Amino acid sequence: MRLKRLELSGFKSFAKTARLEFPAPISAIVGPNGSGKSNVAEGMRWVLGEQSMKSLRGKKGEDLIFSGSQTAPRLGKASVALVFDNKDKILPVDFDEVKITRKVYRDGANEYFLNNTQVRLKDVIELLGNIGLGASSHHIISQGEADRILNASIKERRQMIEDALGLKVYQLKKVESERKLEKTEENIKQVEALKKEIQPHLRFLKKQVEKANEALQLKDELKKIYREYFAQEGYWIRRETERIAGEKKEPEDQLGRIEKELSAAQIENGGGGAPPAGEKIAKELEDLRRNMRASGEALAELRSKRNSFERELGRFEGMIEMEENRIKKGGGEAVPAARVRKFAGELTERIDAGLSGGAEEMKIALEGAKILLDDFSASAGFKAEIPSSELDNLKNKKGEIFALLEKANEEEKILAERRRELANAIDDREKEARSLEREKYEMTARMRELKGILSNIRVQEDNIRLQKEEFEREKLEAAALIGEDVLNFTPPADQEPFSRQEHENDRRQIERLKIRLEDSGAIGEEALKEYEEVKNRDDFFEKELGDLIRASASLKELLKDLKDKIDLSFKEGIEKINKEFQEFFIAMFGGGRAELKVVAPRARKKQAPTLNGIEIGVNDDLSLAAEGGEEESAVADEGVDVTVNLPKKRVNSLDMLSGGERALTSIALLFAMSQVNPPPFLVLDETDAALDEANSQRYGAMLQKLSERTQLVLITHNREIMRQAGVLYGVTMGSDSISKLLSIKFIEAEKYTV
Repeated sequence: MRLKRLELSGFKSFAKTARLEFPAPISAIVGPNGSGKSNVAEGMRWVLGEQSMKSLRGKKGEDLIFSGSQTAPRLGKASVALVFDNKDKILPVDFDEVKITRKVYRDGANEYFLNNTQVRLKDVIELLGNIGLGASSHHIISQGEADRILNASIKERRQMIEDALGLKVYQLKKVESERKLEKTEENIKQVEALKKEIQPHLRFLKKQVEKANEALQLKDELKKIYREYFAQEGYWIRRETERIAGEKKEPEDQLGRIEKELSAAQIENGGGGAPPAGEKIAKELEDLRRNMRASGEALAELRSKRNSFERELGRFEGMIEMEENRIKKGGGEAVPAARVRKFAGELTERIDAGLSGGAEEMKIALEGAKILLDDFSASAGFKAEIPSSELDNLKNKKGEIFALLEKANEEEKILAERRRELANAIDDREKEARSLEREKYEMTARMRELKGILSNIRVQEDNIRLQKEEFEREKLEAAALIGEDVLNFTPPADQEPFSRQEHENDRRQIERLKIRLEDSGAIGEEALKEYEEVKNRDDFFEKELGDLIRASASLKELLKDLKDKIDLSFKEGIEKINKEFQEFFIAMFGGGRAELKVVAPRARKKQAPTLNGIEIGVNDDLSLAAEGGEEESAVADEGVDVTVNLPKKRVNSLDMLSGGERALTSIALLFAMSQVNPPPFLVLDETDAALDEANSQRYGAMLQKLSERTQLVLITHNREIMRQAGVLYGVTMGSDSISKLLSIKFIEAEKYTV
């Protein structure tokens, strides 16, 4: 089985879709630090089901999506796809090419696809378990994790080895069988509890059948009390209904009369369509007030005209007096008529200004008029040009102005009288409106009082209605309990009922008899029928219990077979891995010895030992119980420990190895695991970082040997390692923070170098 290609789209720095083909046994990925090389390994780890965000150098799913740059927008999702060649049908899928895809969205949602069909994560894990690609990810060693298998606990190391040996499928089946066994045992307990629970009920039903005769007697007694109770209750409800109806009639009639009176009070002249009296009075008041305002405006205008006439009259009287004085004096030179008219106009303006102002303005106007008269008097010796007919004209005009003034005075008296009449009318209509409002208020108050009385009566009606409903329910309940003939009762026509206290005593007696009747259980055939049903149920539980016990035994047998299979395959695998591990270890170090050992952890102390009052921590995997200490009942599963013995060094503990020695030991172990049950591919992310040149050459030779059975994807800066690759991918990153791929196939390149 071969890994064909990897597709990255929107994953971390690979904003644009990138495809890496793997036609050669060894493919190398190179590039400067920070260009996104390790994102390739993390993408492969992620698509295979990795759930730890810490292993992917993130905190949440959104961190795996390209977050954008100054020149490129952020993306809404990321996807990674692995494509396998399945022509040999190693994967149990009826396709020659199997494509596993995983997508993540900004909201953190994940989706898994198998050949573009959405599946569950569980389906992906079970499918990959068939080819040794387990959840432990031993086949993908990320940057800085070269010695991860050495740092793992013995239980984690065992899980990695089981995944490498292809035992993941059996482990999943074992877990599933354990879950089913646990559920089956829980069901057994539930069935046993149910069976145990109904036993007392069976005995109880037998007693119920014996109580049938007692139940019949109780029914007869209850029927008698029920009939008496129903007769009294029916009579009381009928009497209360009639009483409430009588009390309700008078308030309803009064309320109807008041509502009619209110309606009639709002209509004037009895005609349909006429406005209500209140509205009509309000409209009349509005019209009267409007006429009052109009008469006031007219009166003000008339008084203004009268004042104007009075000023004109005074002006003409002055002119006539001047003309008469001038004529009496006689002689002198004649004064031009134009000058006289000019003088008269100026004098009139001065007088008008004084009349329209206050006392100060009047004083100023009179002084100006006096000066004007003095100036004009200086020319009194001249002979006037005004003919005698002019004096007559002035007198005629004076008479006309006087007539107009008299007429204005008469009109003013008429308007004043009209305003007095309007004021009286307004006062009368306001009194009428107040009277209507008072009557309306009194009627409304009485109407509210009547509505309150009717509201109380309705509450009583509701109470009676509820009691009627309760009475009907009691009759239905009695009919269902002891038969329809209990309803054959006749309420008394006019007989006084029992007191409510006696009635309540009957009710309590009925309740006590009902409880006794219910305690007596089913009567006659009903009790026998229920007894048969419970007996059949008990037989069914007995049969179910037998089936569950057989299923539990079958599951335990299956678990034993699976455990034996896993243990046997694991021990055989350990032996094979030890053989390969020794060979790779010698190749790496030029000698020495390395070995995997299956160890059983000791039980932990329930109470940790102390030193000077301080609790001493105990290793979770390999702890020794103190002498005389109380052990826990459960003992952990076996694990795998690693022992090494370097040549020419007295080093036999992993903790004493240097960084380079740990890396070489870890690589030797990983290669040994891959040789025993080769995974489809192995990803090594800068696992050669701690190697010197000599070790790099040995490492390269081991890669060539390993590539004969497993595809290798190497992320490296080591030139010696690059030389082993058949395909070389270069990862670069520009100013847009997007990783880009460059590739060269050495197999094809060699053709051009010949």
